[in-house]
Amino acid sequence: MKINCHYLLIAFTLFALSGCSSTQSSDWDIPTSTKVEINIESVSDQKPNVIIIMADDLGKAELSSFGATQISTPNIDKIGANGVVFNDAYVTSPVCAPSRAAILTGKYQQRYGFETQPMEFYPNSKIKHSLAKKAKRLGDWTVVTEPIYPRKEMLEHQGIPVSETSLAEIYQKAGYKTALIGKWHLGFGPEHLPQNRGFDYHYGFLGAFSRYTEEEKTPGYHTFIQDDFSSKYQWKVGRTKNAKILENGKEIIEKEYLTFAFANKAKMFISENKDDNFFMMLNFNAPHVPFQAPDEYYNQFDHIKDENQRVYLAMIKALDDGIGQVMNHLEKLNILENTIVYFISDNGGASYTKATKNEPLKGGKLTLFEGGINVPFMMQWKGTIPAGTKYNAAVSALDIFPTSLNASQIKNTNQTPLDGVDLIPFITKKKEGIPHETLYWRCDHVRAIRHKNWKMVLSTRDNWLHLYNLDSDKGETIDLSELNNLERKNLTEFFEAWNKDLPTKPLWPRIMDRKFIIGEKVYYFPA
Repeated sequence: MKINCHYLLIAFTLFALSGCSSTQSSDWDIPTSTKVEINIESVSDQKPNVIIIMADDLGKAELSSFGATQISTPNIDKIGANGVVFNDAYVTSPVCAPSRAAILTGKYQQRYGFETQPMEFYPNSKIKHSLAKKAKRLGDWTVVTEPIYPRKEMLEHQGIPVSETSLAEIYQKAGYKTALIGKWHLGFGPEHLPQNRGFDYHYGFLGAFSRYTEEEKTPGYHTFIQDDFSSKYQWKVGRTKNAKILENGKEIIEKEYLTFAFANKAKMFISENKDDNFFMMLNFNAPHVPFQAPDEYYNQFDHIKDENQRVYLAMIKALDDGIGQVMNHLEKLNILENTIVYFISDNGGASYTKATKNEPLKGGKLTLFEGGINVPFMMQWKGTIPAGTKYNAAVSALDIFPTSLNASQIKNTNQTPLDGVDLIPFITKKKEGIPHETLYWRCDHVRAIRHKNWKMVLSTRDNWLHLYNLDSDKGETIDLSELNNLERKNLTEFFEAWNKDLPTKPLWPRIMDRKFIIGEKVYYFPA
């Protein structure tokens, strides 16, 4: 579930007072950019299809392939069993939209200013901003930024700058049929709509969330609404605003449970293009809030006494079945062996829903501890990747971009350098070494770096810093920052060398932090 700035910011309109003075500033005018031409070099007519299946807020703790005991996920597990399971995989952000931007571009999203979630509204007066900062109804969400925001007309320019080339645009240029099915969350203005960023076909919603059925109380479905400001707001929005279901720009009244609707649209697209090459992003919104599951799945977990967790697990079970339907369809059409399939989550489990804990990893979504950024990731390509492969070195979601294009023998000659690497030579042991010695994260005032087995997490604003040895302490329980000054110094220098080449601020501001109590310590992470 995506409980990020979006929903909260929209809800600030509840505080609206007419006649208030504007706090918007030209300091946050979002610059537009110019499209870069795509020049394709292709050296082979034999190209695989590519499918990226993405879950939303799914941690490793809820997949049986990573040790879950309360749920079985055979269809997702099968992707890894038929290919490779990456045991130490990272995304570039602990929140949805920036993480997805990096996957689609193969670059750290901070390089082009996509550091925070796209916004639909800001508290655009000093009074609204002041009321929002004082609002007790926000609970653990807190307004922390100054009342200086983009002008309203600039909000539609939030998204991956058009000067950045998406993976879909390259495949489209190379003659592939392309589709985005499910959640987008990478901009809602005309220049950022999926069909203008390389996708021939789009079915899904543009924002951060959508309800799984048309109504909150739908016969045959079980719902759970957390006592949380953002969760309640998402239920209220339902399928309006950017949560409405669209098919190539036209609003659709979808009566099927959304997880299965997305699976069926994916099957339809595959059938229609089985004789052509295709690239598809299948972005499920499960198990993101709002929590809603068919009774037939809810009833499978009657041994779970916690209703919140029971609905959550039922949603994941339905997700697993939806993915199984898609994979079985590929096999039925006899194109599975010519199709690369990835499965990944956009970030770790949302522990603040109290439906998951991400254990043994620390923290969860929004945090830069392992629970927020170390995610389930697996891949299959029959005939190329040996079945049952386990890969233990650190990999990144950034690697999907170059791995896919190299497998397809497609190159964009105008492509600026990527941050990801081709994983297949490492998986197949044709290349020695490890894909990444160093990985970086920057989310406003919170930063992190992993170099080999060392990881440092810190807040530049709140003045805390932790250093962990992940080889011996994957759960990040022992802070070694006071004992290992040399490692702390080295990681600081590595991070600053990377950070100095990035824009000093994102293209648009964020608004909120969320409070977390982990162990006995209080943290505030950007939302």
